[in-house]
Amino acid sequence: MNRIKIGLALVLVLLSTRASSETIETITITGTLVVVHQGDTFTIRSIPPEEKLYKVRLSNIDTPEIKQPFGLKAKEFTETQIIGKEIRVEYSGIDFYGRLIGSVVLPQGKVLNEELVRNGLAWYYRVAPTNNTTFERLEYEAWKNKLGFWVGPSPIPPWEFRRERIFSVPPINANEMDYDLILNYGIIGDPKSKIYWWPACKDYPEQKDNKIIFGYKQLAKDMGYQGSSGCAG
Repeated sequence: MNRIKIGLALVLVLLSTRASSETIETITITGTLVVVHQGDTFTIRSIPPEEKLYKVRLSNIDTPEIKQPFGLKAKEFTETQIIGKEIRVEYSGIDFYGRLIGSVVLPQGKVLNEELVRNGLAWYYRVAPTNNTTFERLEYEAWKNKLGFWVGPSPIPPWEFRRERIFSVPPINANEMDYDLILNYGIIGDPKSKIYWWPACKDYPEQKDNKIIFGYKQLAKDMGYQGSSGCAG
């Protein structure tokens, strides 16, 4: 298929394979649904005795915005999958809005992130430093079978739909990254030098070839990267 025409080719997203010696710390919490905001974002309440509210943003996927076609369907799908159930959230980062960036494991062992892509209700959001063949396969199969938003000839990716929300000024601190906007203002890493930058850095690379886009600062650090000396904050 022509990935450019159907919007699957992403500008600036160049992925590399993670070395086996590199690990990312994952934290797990268990809770129940409070409210679904949209297909990839919802709030849960952790199980007793903590009973704390957490907002979760599913990683590696991007569902249509509510005002887009299939935006409400994606929201409804997520609700049906997790309402009234005890769910496990496995996250490795927190974005600017305090959202946990991670995956949700359903009681039957399925992963909600994958199920949304499988049903054509989410795009594979290529921002992790590894090439996830599972998401690629699920996205291709959904496209091939014209599931969900793939029924149309040229569905608009939500990150394109959100362009009007781009910061007028790039974030001055790597911790101020909004996971939904990182394809525009991502943290870029060089696999050879193990250095990372964000747009406000004085030496932010003009050439993005062979670079990695990270969703948040801690992920870059967990992968063994260090901030450039040309960056403040």
